[in-house]
Amino acid sequence: MSGIFSRFRWNANTVLELDRPLKAYIYYKNERLNLLTGFPESYPIYQFTKKLQEMKLQGKVKFPIVFHFYYEYGLLDQGFDYLVEDGKPLVVEIEYQKSIKKSPRKPRLNGLPLKSLERPSWSEYKIAFNKIQEELIEGNCYQVNLTYPFDFMTEEILDPRDISDFFFAQKNLGAYAHATFLGDEMILSNSPECLFQYRDEEIFTMPIKGTFRREGKNVDKLWKKMLADKKEEGELLMITDLLKNDLNRLDTPSAEVRKLRAPLLVPSLLHQYSLISLKLKNEISLSTTMNALFPGGSITGAPKKRVMGIIADVERYNRGIYCGSTLLCIGNKKVANINIRTASINVEERIWRYGAGGGITLLSRPVDEFKEMEDKVSSFLKLLKIPGY
Repeated sequence: MSGIFSRFRWNANTVLELDRPLKAYIYYKNERLNLLTGFPESYPIYQFTKKLQEMKLQGKVKFPIVFHFYYEYGLLDQGFDYLVEDGKPLVVEIEYQKSIKKSPRKPRLNGLPLKSLERPSWSEYKIAFNKIQEELIEGNCYQVNLTYPFDFMTEEILDPRDISDFFFAQKNLGAYAHATFLGDEMILSNSPECLFQYRDEEIFTMPIKGTFRREGKNVDKLWKKMLADKKEEGELLMITDLLKNDLNRLDTPSAEVRKLRAPLLVPSLLHQYSLISLKLKNEISLSTTMNALFPGGSITGAPKKRVMGIIADVERYNRGIYCGSTLLCIGNKKVANINIRTASINVEERIWRYGAGGGITLLSRPVDEFKEMEDKVSSFLKLLKIPGY
């Protein structure tokens, strides 16, 4: 089996390949596991956060570092320690010695033969939807992102490098697509969404909210339909306001909305997004940045802390890397995505877990939201050339 590696979409024609890890850890609540030696050691998560505090957004790293923040890491930051189990991963940190940018490799695989194992039923979805509607009606929140896991399986064990080569050879990859193999588990993400990106004393965020299925090529007509949809408008405006406030927590409150309700095309889907930026006057740590922005508002809802409690009560499963964020630090570049369109793969057991969901508001209809969730699964499967999609 291949060793630890990471791959990132660098631009439309280039993949950033990271190999030869100098160090690699998985952090839990009270310990960390050294992935290079296989040995655990006592290491409370606050020590990791302290180390992150010493890394500056404006700083430069000698070797590329990849951080995978699991959704549950955000529960700690929001005061939900009691919801985080000791044995659940919170963060992966890998520092690489070798980095190279090159064209996508020619894949050995022609497709990824995934077979569906388990998915949420309409009845369980509707029960959760109705619980959220009660919270909305009582005024406890304005929007809640409801998600579910979808489990798939391959007939044979696939080499993670073959999976990665096939994935990055596909067209229409998300701007923040990436893959990491951790020695037994693999993260595969076709994320189009940015949690934050730093450059030239300015930090950006790009929340995505709103989804329409694309059947034909007449995108203009579909975009006009989305612009006229009050529910889609309300969803994005709420999260744009939340993210603007999150950015303003970092420095002098002066965040600007650069784009509002702009179109974004991904495989078989049309989204809308906003672009928000903040000029930084002070030096900011990575810990402060993550504390202000993570988890992304588009995958929680508003107000963030309240809805995270509602999500824990309604979903009753660990989101894991799905709805978490992957942060790439290379040179003076810092960019973090939101891990939507993301699968967690147990390579040896051949199990793929893919998360999907959407924002629920008072204007939402359960049948529409359930269909949107299914459409997001289909978008990922279509990219991977799964038979029937």
